[in-house]
Amino acid sequence: MPYSSEHLTRLVQDDHTGEVIDLENRLAGRALLGMDRAFEELVRRTLTAWTRAYGGPNQPAVPGDVLRRIIAAARAAAVRLLDDLARRAPAVLADGLGPALDMGVRQGSEFVRAASGRRRREPRAPSAGRVLLDEARRIRDMVVERRDRALFLLHPDRVSRWSHMLAGLGAARAVLPAVRAHVAWVINTAVHEGLDAVVRATAPLRLWVAEADACVRCLAYTGRTAKPDEAFPGGLSWDPRQRSARAAGVDGPPLHAHCRCRTVPWDNRWRTSGTPFPEALRREAERSIGYGTGRPSESRAVRLRAARELLRTVDDLLPAVEARARTALRTGRFPAAA
Repeated sequence: MPYSSEHLTRLVQDDHTGEVIDLENRLAGRALLGMDRAFEELVRRTLTAWTRAYGGPNQPAVPGDVLRRIIAAARAAAVRLLDDLARRAPAVLADGLGPALDMGVRQGSEFVRAASGRRRREPRAPSAGRVLLDEARRIRDMVVERRDRALFLLHPDRVSRWSHMLAGLGAARAVLPAVRAHVAWVINTAVHEGLDAVVRATAPLRLWVAEADACVRCLAYTGRTAKPDEAFPGGLSWDPRQRSARAAGVDGPPLHAHCRCRTVPWDNRWRTSGTPFPEALRREAERSIGYGTGRPSESRAVRLRAARELLRTVDDLLPAVEARARTALRTGRFPAAA
């Protein structure tokens, strides 16, 4: 049965990616155990103590025993929270590797059935290797390093205003998004090891699939294929300033901590009822670049440079995409979506 590129896109970008995100969120929740609220309470308690001692957050501290006690209490609370996290998180993340590997195999097999129209025997999921286990353990070192940075800031010699205290507490609290990002990175890496097992068992190629609104780097890879034992080109980007001709090849996603790209098994002999899937992905990327659909971390300048490169290098753009890109370059901003 011929495949539909629209169906494959929904399967990968919506269904399968959503399952991975759910797993990441469950693991991060088990690791963090309500620490967002705990840090909110710590900031509130510390601000209350500061206000009682000095009259409010806009008032400078007076050196002495009171300031040392306030700082010591904040340091002790931060150490307790972060040391508990450093002990707990590696085991939680390591426990998630098996489910992530299994998920990659299952999702890869589901994709092959949808793309080829044939049911194939699902390969055995690989075991978590040393690299994955080391990455799971490394979360402890990451937490400890950031804890020590926060303690460096939370010192009587460096705290004389509430803003100084808040900087130290903020450094401690910044561990939380770092943990979430590391969990996402490791789990996505494990999922891709499972996907690669399906590639080796069922298909001659790996196909890169980015999010519809991915960054300009990821969009430069979507629709590209590579053999299972070959790397994708390194240093690609729709933004010429982000390119690196000397960059080493990349084995596959994730390209960065928040990357939601996938590589799926692929065979160009699979029949389609419309546009071939790799071409549909490239068209989707061109639309994203032409319309300026960016990530929150990307500046307008990055997207405008990417749009200029799109117009320079692609000569068969859809008329609407070309018009949007030209309007953006003429006005310096992307038109709002209709």
